[in-house]
Amino acid sequence: MQQLAAIQLVTLAGEPARLDELLRGRVAVISLWATWCATCRDEMPALARLEERVRDRSALVLAIAVGEPHERVAQLVQEQRLPYAQLVDERFRLADALGQERVPATLVIDRTGRIVFSGGALDESALAALRAALAEAGPPRAVGLAGSAAPAR
Repeated sequence: MQQLAAIQLVTLAGEPARLDELLRGRVAVISLWATWCATCRDEMPALARLEERVRDRSALVLAIAVGEPHERVAQLVQEQRLPYAQLVDERFRLADALGQERVPATLVIDRTGRIVFSGGALDESALAALRAALAEAGPPRAVGLAGSAAPAR
């Protein structure tokens, strides 16, 4: 499978954020989305529930808005009170690197940074890939404040 690209995105505050550093050592579900996409908005509650379920497994649900200014994305995230992590790909860097031309798109990333699933909206196939990645990763590890792995207590 393809390795996730080491791409710099921005936070909702406009600060730079490196995707590979954020994900290092973690299983993740990444949702590529846009504020104008009705299907993307429809899956937001499911992503919030999923984040709640995987949080204690040192896994991450991460939404990456593509092709829009971070200010517009931040406003919608605040209005919707979305509880999961958000980044913005204002210039389609990640989407282009992955060959993603549509939203929503769902990726499942294993702890080594490999893309083990790529599809459209969040569905049972994505959840099955997530379960397999979590099972392969073994017992959950605690994650330190800087995102580095720390022994579980």
